[in-house]
Amino acid sequence: MRMTKLLFGMILVSGLAGFHGAQLQAQDATPAPSTDMNPQMVQMHAQMEQMRTQMAQLQALMKDAMAKMAAADDAMKTHMETEQASMKSQMALQQAVIDHLQTMNDHMQAMASHMTMMPDATDMQKKMGSKSKKDMGTMGVQK
Repeated sequence: MRMTKLLFGMILVSGLAGFHGAQLQAQDATPAPSTDMNPQMVQMHAQMEQMRTQMAQLQALMKDAMAKMAAADDAMKTHMETEQASMKSQMALQQAVIDHLQTMNDHMQAMASHMTMMPDATDMQKKMGSKSKKDMGTMGVQK
């Protein structure tokens, strides 16, 4: 887009410069003015000066527009790089969360498998309770 505008501007400037040069050549080729053509020559000279002024203004506007486009391109590039870095950071954070959740899930599964290998808590109390009664009974007999 920027190159298209730049190319269009250059074509416009060269076209106007060619037109301006052709008029100067035509002016140089005309014979010496007579006294009755003098007002026409003055008018043509004024028009030429006006065209030169307009050409200078157009060139200044084009330079300004090109500078603004370059600044806008740079700003857009910086913005896109910032957005890309932000997206990478966000993806890294999401991956870290996923990894952490997977670790927690693995740990919980390991704990669940250990729990299934352990005897039931009620079985443990029954065994512990019966041993202590036996121990108490044998202890009472020993006394």
